[in-house]
Amino acid sequence: MPEIRTDSAPRRPISRGLRFRVAAVLALALLPIGVMGIMQTRYLSEEVRSHSELTLLALTNRAAFGERQVIERAFGAAEALSSILQLIQDDPESCRRYLGKYLEENGRYSFIGFVPEDGMVTCSSAATPVDLSQSTRIGDGMMHPQPSIAAIDRPTVSRENVINILHPVFDEGAFSGYISISMPVHLVANQVDENAEKRPISLTTFNADGAILSSQSGLKDNLMSLPGNIPLAQLAGNPSVTFVGHDRSGAKRNFAVVPLIPGLAYALAVWPIERDTFTILGVPLTPLIVPLLMFLASLGVSYLAVDQLVVRHVAGLCRKMQIFAKTRSFDTSARNRTLSSELEELEDAFSEMAFSLLDDEAQMEDALREKNVLLKEVHHRVKNNLQLISSIMNMKIRKAKRPETVATLKRLQERILGLATVHRNLYQAENLSQTNAGALLTELFNHLVVAGAEAGDNMDYDSDFENVILLPDQAVPLALLASELATNAVKYAAASSRGRARMRASLTLIEPGIARLVCENSISPDATEELAGTGLGSQLIRAFASQLGGEVQTEITDATYTVAVTFNVEEFSHDPADH
Repeated sequence: MPEIRTDSAPRRPISRGLRFRVAAVLALALLPIGVMGIMQTRYLSEEVRSHSELTLLALTNRAAFGERQVIERAFGAAEALSSILQLIQDDPESCRRYLGKYLEENGRYSFIGFVPEDGMVTCSSAATPVDLSQSTRIGDGMMHPQPSIAAIDRPTVSRENVINILHPVFDEGAFSGYISISMPVHLVANQVDENAEKRPISLTTFNADGAILSSQSGLKDNLMSLPGNIPLAQLAGNPSVTFVGHDRSGAKRNFAVVPLIPGLAYALAVWPIERDTFTILGVPLTPLIVPLLMFLASLGVSYLAVDQLVVRHVAGLCRKMQIFAKTRSFDTSARNRTLSSELEELEDAFSEMAFSLLDDEAQMEDALREKNVLLKEVHHRVKNNLQLISSIMNMKIRKAKRPETVATLKRLQERILGLATVHRNLYQAENLSQTNAGALLTELFNHLVVAGAEAGDNMDYDSDFENVILLPDQAVPLALLASELATNAVKYAAASSRGRARMRASLTLIEPGIARLVCENSISPDATEELAGTGLGSQLIRAFASQLGGEVQTEITDATYTVAVTFNVEEFSHDPADH
């Protein structure tokens, strides 16, 4: 029967396992749900981020409420004063008294005046006229009349840093000048909303040109808290916006920009980063973890379910099969009650198959044992019959008178004894389907050399027979061939120059599946014609070699005679041959 391999098989790739395949199929099934979950999480994340941006803008508007109120009031005051100052601008003294009283009652401003087109300010809160004709800002403003706001460091009249606004005045549609109002910077910067829930790190106001107007922190701290790679002029002119970046000190911050007076003044608030989150594909990692963990948990549950419900039991059944294949025994007492009905049916089928296989093997072993006994008895009786024939021929040899008759009977007797030797080896062997040709030829050559050599002959005999396993169909013609070779070698062996005859025989495997039988003996120089190969022995050698499917090679020299037969060793088959 075929050989069953019970050794541990090499580990297969994990991708071929049932656990992996079920998990992969479930992963594909859950993938659309996972993608939808990630998309929904991303949408919610965008909503949260949008809400956070709106909240940040609202907090920035709340923090800049004081600055917006001061600047808006200044422009409102300029709008209100434009009509009054047009009436009294021709009377500098009346204008100075009115504006001086206005500054005293208001308390927010340090200078108010009307700037005509020539830049000579005579109607103002200052005690003396002010010459602004050389001011670049005033000159540009006269060419392109429009409201503006700027910071002025220590001007001539106020003598402290101020924020100055210019409001254009039109008389019946024609531009006539500007209302100029200056506010101390410290009054604008100190407009802190005490009711605000959160305060920014710094709050900076700047105009449309990107020039800083005021800062609630110190100027040095203010400059360090500004965006490191975005100029303020680039942020002007845009609606409310938030962004994340690094300030000039390299710290990561939240920045929010809101317009105080659209097109004129803006506020930049710097807020701390409350929580730094990593992102994957633009989705914050924290919201992404939940669907990812759910996806991995689903795969883990499916993996464990398949492992506990199927793979574990199948592996146990596989171990039982391996033990049965190796020892032909298995334990049926312990029954696993956690098996599913399908696996129970599979285990029952295996048990029935195992019992059936054991019963069939027992019957086959009985039949094989009986067959071997009968074959051994047949070979034993054939050997006895051949020995009986040899004994009868021995009686005839003793009675024979002519030497030719004796020689012929001896040669025939030797062939019969060779066949008897084959059958004796067959019934003594444990495996009747195989014969050890080495042991067979050793016994056969020893017997023929001893029986064929005359008493007193000097012969050196040397043999080298390898253990070549043959089928009986090849063993019989090989034994007959060896018998002829040994008989001829003993018959024609002659003494060499040293005074002794020599004979050597060998059987070797020259390569896998090919064997060679060699018989060599010493001869006398005048025996070459007698060994020409036309006698009965030579014919029998060729006939037996043909039965082996072999090739005969003969070599004759002045001192030796060599016969070599090369043949293929038939392979063993478990199927019986039909001869």
